Amino acid sequence: MIIFEYSYLLFELISAIAGYLYIIKYREDKKSRYFVWFLWVTFFVELFGTLPSLIYYFNLFPSLKGTFLENNDWLFNVFFIFNFCFYVYYFWIHYKTKWFKTFMKTLTVVYVLGAIINLILTDIYFKGISSFTYVIGTILLFVGGILYLYEMLQSDKILAFYKTVPFYIAIGSIIFHLVVTPLFIYDKYYDLEKNPELVGVSRIIFNSAIIFLYTCYTIGFLVCLKRNKSYS
Repeated sequence: MIIFEYSYLLFELISAIAGYLYIIKYREDKKSRYFVWFLWVTFFVELFGTLPSLIYYFNLFPSLKGTFLENNDWLFNVFFIFNFCFYVYYFWIHYKTKWFKTFMKTLTVVYVLGAIINLILTDIYFKGISSFTYVIGTILLFVGGILYLYEMLQSDKILAFYKTVPFYIAIGSIIFHLVVTPLFIYDKYYDLEKNPELVGVSRIIFNSAIIFLYTCYTIGFLVCLKRNKSYS
């Protein structure tokens, strides 16, 4: 069970490596290069985020007990804001419609301000993951991804959609966040002592969703490695 719980890190690493191989071959695809570096940042943040588990479950780094490092909520409350903003930015740089760009830029600014105010005015920062940050961020990502897919449907890209990296990123990220967002909404009910079965099921769903997400990205990079040089 422990191996499965942290297996998502392996899939994140494989996805980042596949992306790196892709941008080596297609150096001109600068937009995808940004996303690959984002994958590497995500991997190292997630890796650092396992520190609390190493402290408690594996009894490593006992000197860190009682410090802010024994909890990773503060880390992910900040990272999730960056995470959603980056996804929107990635879709944004692919938009051809000026109105889409202006609309998503405005929504993103409002989201960031709202998320920061929420962290400041509540005590959630060190006590749990902010539902506001994740739920509103998911809506923002969903809108951004749908606008990209809509534009793609209106263009010639639809004829070879499976050969474009952004398509896999849009589909993977939208499905993933729609699946896991309910888990963050009901996060306060996940008490290991009172509801061990619920916690176990939520972990399986979450880890399976992460594996799906990065498998989707990996497949996208590998498929696009064999395409002709047509950057998007």
